Amino acid sequence: MTSTARPSRPPRHPAGPFGWRLLRAWIAAVLLSATGYAALVWASWAYPPITLYGTLTQLLGTPAIFQLLHRLLGLGQDAKLLAFSGVAVLWLGGLSLLGTLERPLIAGISLAILCILGLGALGWWLPIVYGLVFWALLEGVNRLLAPAPAGAKPAATHPDPTRRTTTLGLATGGLLAAGGGLTALFKSGNAATTTDALLPGDPLPFGVTPVEQFYYVSKNLEAFDPRLSAEKWTLTVGGLVQRPRTFSLSDLQQFAPVTSERTLSCISNPVGGPLISNGVWSGFRLSALLGEVGMQKEARFVLWEAADGYTESLPLGEALDPEILMVTQLNGSPLNARHGFPLRVLIPGRYGMKQPRWITKLTLSAEDQPGYWVKRDWSRTARVELMSRIDQPPEIDPGVKAGVPTFIRGVAFYSQLITKVEVSTDGEQTWREAELVRPRSRYAWTPWQLAWTPAAGSHMLSVRAFSGEVGQKTAQKDALPEGATGHHTFEVQAS
Repeated sequence: MTSTARPSRPPRHPAGPFGWRLLRAWIAAVLLSATGYAALVWASWAYPPITLYGTLTQLLGTPAIFQLLHRLLGLGQDAKLLAFSGVAVLWLGGLSLLGTLERPLIAGISLAILCILGLGALGWWLPIVYGLVFWALLEGVNRLLAPAPAGAKPAATHPDPTRRTTTLGLATGGLLAAGGGLTALFKSGNAATTTDALLPGDPLPFGVTPVEQFYYVSKNLEAFDPRLSAEKWTLTVGGLVQRPRTFSLSDLQQFAPVTSERTLSCISNPVGGPLISNGVWSGFRLSALLGEVGMQKEARFVLWEAADGYTESLPLGEALDPEILMVTQLNGSPLNARHGFPLRVLIPGRYGMKQPRWITKLTLSAEDQPGYWVKRDWSRTARVELMSRIDQPPEIDPGVKAGVPTFIRGVAFYSQLITKVEVSTDGEQTWREAELVRPRSRYAWTPWQLAWTPAAGSHMLSVRAFSGEVGQKTAQKDALPEGATGHHTFEVQAS
């Protein structure tokens, strides 16, 4: 009796060196990341790398570590890029290792369990979807790149798996670079409280920062900042209100328009730093909005929520101040995506962290809830410190011509009007009073200048500001958690 040998069952995953199995798993991981990014953009699904990034920045956002990163990497997005570099390694590396398991189904189940346990903000159903998609992608990539059966002759139907794997790997990397995914993250007057509204194209008044030069800081990498649709966006107002309501962007036009020139400063701005700008903002009063929905007597706090999950709060008594604005325009044009389109809050005398952008929800509550940065031990009140800065000569190029008349110029800012600015050119041994340029708004910075003819040699420049009886603090203090203090001081060479 002749026995017939049974065909051997194909392996669960392509055979071959571990490195090639890891590369195939990496391709599936990249495809999963690109698919998830598309779901984020088109359907606003949560994106696990963002959630993982938020968990990591919970540590990096604490004041001590944040200040250290500023010293090492400077201001701006560098620290966030570093954080997400770590996230990219953890996410793609972890998925690739999971993908080398013998059974793709086990890899998919493992991914779902890890996301549920480690990234609770995703809920339960989304990790299951990610697990199933990862399983399907692993199966597809492994079948597509399976080596030719033993003994088969090379042919068009059995191309070299090594070449095929390498080609698909490079193509997948190109897909991420072109289409978003993880690497998209690396793209890289008088004392009146209002000023005339600007129209698009109007020349900007002296001292107003152009939108393209306005400082920008976000808890997100810019690629993941909200991109909201004017037609689909709504503001939901609820909680302890008498008439809960949802407003469209056109509904907000019912409120009386208000335009105000105001300076905005970041709490992480160091002494003499660039994270401060001045603009002409247009919108309406928060008190008018609260009056429209009515307030229950138990209400004590206003809670804001933004499209990117950012939260902040303000005591209701303070929120009823008519100077608190909900703004939709900057310098005569609608807010752009960087600065909070379509709606943000402006609160006089507070740092930017207290004034959320991309607002989608407003809730009146009997209890306060700590904001995004407050949970990371930043200031709860975020009240601005009295500050002054020298802009001319610039600190980055502190050279002047000896014996030639010039000016020392800069700005000062506080929650109240600046009444005096003094400048020293000899290391604070003597002080001279500068000329103030009266601001058009009590909430705008005050430009100042001092005529100076420098003698040849080295000069130590310093500036200090006053608001009535309040003088600028002399103690040098880091920006976090309450805002930087100290005199802006640097050396200038006159030759």
